[in-house]
Amino acid sequence: MDTYKSKALGLLITVVIITVNYMLRMIVIWLITEIRQNTQSKRLGSITNGIMIAQFFNTGILLTLVNANVTEHRPKFITKYIKSGKYYDYSPIWYS
Repeated sequence: MDTYKSKALGLLITVVIITVNYMLRMIVIWLITEIRQNTQSKRLGSITNGIMIAQFFNTGILLTLVNANVTEHRPKFITKYIKSGKYYDYSPIWYS
């Protein structure tokens, strides 16, 4: 039963990240379009950079924070609101 819960949770996290990345992409495109830059290439370059930065933080940093165990760090008033992850530090198991 736990295997099904793990697979369902993994699938749910994947769907949430993809959905948020899509919404971030649409927001970045809309914001850059509203700036109305001088050339088409500047606009496309700004859109590409904005989407890359937004998706990097959403995907990379979010997954790292979710798996982090920050109970040993200060300040304690912040770490008590963050759930304890499985890994205290990067280890070979973390990468799998």
